Amino acid sequence: MARRLKDLKELKIERPPRIKLSAKESLKRTKEFDKRKESFIAAVTSRSDE
Repeated sequence: MARRLKDLKELKIERPPRIKLSAKESLKRTKEFDKRKESFIAAVTSRSDE
């Protein structure tokens, strides 16, 4: 079923509110980034190819 243009204009995509991180949580995420770096780079690279 096709949507009307009016229906699409009313649809708003909102970002979730940002979470304030503690210094400990921030440091933990920074240290864990090495584990996720390769998949993160692959995801960004595949998005730019589209």
